[in-house]
Amino acid sequence: MTIFATILYTLWQIVNVLLFIYVIVETVLLISSFIREKRINLPKQKESNLPKVCIQLPVFNEKYVIERLLASVTKIEYPRELLEIQVLDDSTDETSTIISEYIANHPEENIQHIQRNDRSGFKAGALDYGLKKTDAKFIAIFDADFIPKPDFLKTSLPYFFENAQVGVVQSRWAHTNEHFSFLTRAQAIMLNTHFSIEQMGRTKSGAFINFNGTAGIWRKECIEDAGGWKSDTLTEDLDLSFRAQSRGWKFQYLHNLTSPAELPVTLDAYKTQQFRWSKGAAECIRKNLIPLWKSPASFWAKFAGSFHLFNSSIYIIVLLLIIASPLIFWLKNLGYIDASKESFINFATIFTSCALPFIFLVGHIRAKSIKPLQIILFPIQFYLFLAISTGISLYMVLGVIQGYLGNQSPFIRTPKFNLSTDKKEVESEEYTTKKEVNIKGIEFALLLYAIFVFTLGIIYANIFMFLYALLMIIGFSLKLFAAQKVFKF
Repeated sequence: MTIFATILYTLWQIVNVLLFIYVIVETVLLISSFIREKRINLPKQKESNLPKVCIQLPVFNEKYVIERLLASVTKIEYPRELLEIQVLDDSTDETSTIISEYIANHPEENIQHIQRNDRSGFKAGALDYGLKKTDAKFIAIFDADFIPKPDFLKTSLPYFFENAQVGVVQSRWAHTNEHFSFLTRAQAIMLNTHFSIEQMGRTKSGAFINFNGTAGIWRKECIEDAGGWKSDTLTEDLDLSFRAQSRGWKFQYLHNLTSPAELPVTLDAYKTQQFRWSKGAAECIRKNLIPLWKSPASFWAKFAGSFHLFNSSIYIIVLLLIIASPLIFWLKNLGYIDASKESFINFATIFTSCALPFIFLVGHIRAKSIKPLQIILFPIQFYLFLAISTGISLYMVLGVIQGYLGNQSPFIRTPKFNLSTDKKEVESEEYTTKKEVNIKGIEFALLLYAIFVFTLGIIYANIFMFLYALLMIIGFSLKLFAAQKVFKF
């Protein structure tokens, strides 16, 4: 037992140190995000000198949102003779018919309905296919659930005119259905922090940022110079972003330019999205980490970029802490672990426990106007976010490991239903089914373990173990028994 306790305790200390380092980096990004940027005098282009722009809309079975997307894109303010809209349609359902009918009813718009014989390369393949069919110098991309604002091009294009090295301008995601349920509110906290702290902090500190796959615009020359779209990872956006910046291209993030979109309304859909992002990021580590360090970028850009690529690996740390922390507490109480020399670990744990929620709170506040009551309720929402992250952690770890090993899997879309706070009914579940690895047995074992820890928390009257176990119980219960349920509170 002593040997087991020693090994477990050492592992637990290592994992806590790794989490501490992760939070330190996030804290640096938080501080960096408040750096005042040098004012850029954006040049005004005469309409006669404006470049041609192509807006690419990659879609696959999006019958609930495609018409809304087309309606919003055609409202974008730009000379019609210089605007080309490509609907890159790989659909196998009635989405294609909806697109054709919309184009027929709007002959004044330059909309091209582009269909391929197969889905080779998935989204990356579709984007590459469309890129070869346009002579536009700038390529804007929007996923099917986005609602771009009319001034998107007028706001973003001047940054390309001001600096010939700018390859991408990325807008901030907003959320059409943030208040739909506790699940969407939890996602909003995560995404708001990503944009308000990570994207802004990286931009202002000179680190690499990533094109977020949508709601941004590329200089076509940048795409081609970096080698074009590749489908060998599930995050083609992150891959191309790092390849481009490693070659010296600059990316601009615009916090005040928002592009509203729909958040997944089921845990299953959210899990699918996070799996794709997590595995894709791990695949990008294999592909982009060494080229990053061989690039002429600054040391900070390389260091921060490495953490950026390893971001999804946080799920490994989360899972290890889930399993080990309650056992460590129990073994301490039984006398198998000497905790007398834990001063640094205690400091790291306290710092992490305080800094992490603070970072998320600041990120959430900066992304939106929050009422005092919402700030008061934030700890509950953040706790639910942690519970949800805990519930999907095992599945995310599976994806990360697969990414490290180079095991490829198909690109699985996130289902969208054109939902808002006022519209709370999913019309059909036909987009919710998919094949995946069945790990429910292991997750059920973790749920039983959580119940055991919950019992220990009561026996020892320890609030830490009680809240920790409750976190696990909520998370794994949602994952096991309510993954496809549409919550409305």
